[in-house]
Amino acid sequence: MMRLEFRHLETAYWIYRLGSYGAAADKLNTTQPNISMRIAETEQRIGTAVFQRAKRPVTLTVAGRELIGYAERILALRDELSLFFEDGEEAVGRIRVGCTETIALWWLADFIIDMKRTMPNIELDIDVDITEKTWDKLCNGTIDLALVPDDQLQQRVIRHSLGQATIAWMASSELVQRMPTLDAMSLIRRSILSLSPGSRLYADQFRWLDMQNIRPDRLTYCNTMSVTARLVCEGAGVALLPTDLFADDSQLQALEVQPAFSSLPFVASYLSPAFSPLVDRIAKLAVANSGFHLGEQQS
Repeated sequence: MMRLEFRHLETAYWIYRLGSYGAAADKLNTTQPNISMRIAETEQRIGTAVFQRAKRPVTLTVAGRELIGYAERILALRDELSLFFEDGEEAVGRIRVGCTETIALWWLADFIIDMKRTMPNIELDIDVDITEKTWDKLCNGTIDLALVPDDQLQQRVIRHSLGQATIAWMASSELVQRMPTLDAMSLIRRSILSLSPGSRLYADQFRWLDMQNIRPDRLTYCNTMSVTARLVCEGAGVALLPTDLFADDSQLQALEVQPAFSSLPFVASYLSPAFSPLVDRIAKLAVANSGFHLGEQQS
């Protein structure tokens, strides 16, 4: 058997991880014909097929599963060795980070500034989206690292706890003062400003409403948290928001209702098994810059 090279292992790994030759080509900054050629070379060198040709999405053969097992360990050791002999200032690459708007509005700038200081040669692509879509992008390989509310249903990821955010129904201070005869539950029932479906706050708000058997008189959707908060300030309704993010805004007031919401845990997550210690280092840098309350460590 002729010797395999790193490019053969890397190509097979990313086809397996992302599910197609085209996605692997995008990840490795090459063309699909080059990806096909590398797999043909790999199969010639090991003397058997890696992928079952008739299956969609791509499916590993028995030999292919063995190859990927070795590839994961070898590529992980390669990157671990590289990082052992270089400090953060020497690390080079482009990392795609996905996050929710809560983080983007809260402490993302601190994280990016620290990244530029400690890893000046790392280029970041920042993708801000709702929770559900950010998890999807992580699992399909579109991003390398996700800074998101935790989702215990995700089994193929490594988690680093970013802490917890306190959430509550919030209304404008003026609206609360103008309606002293209304209790908080009545205020919530009158008009709700909701974030988009797929966001974690959207899911939490409707779970809470169902538990209280509340059907709002009017429901307005907005896909941007900053705009939603501004509408609340103007008295257009109430919204479920992270209270600490808007703690300095005197125009907003958290409503005291029972039951109160549980704190929302956030994590820095990447796919497991991952062969990039660099992504792990950046995840830990996000932890160091997190503005959330310290929470119980996620595993």
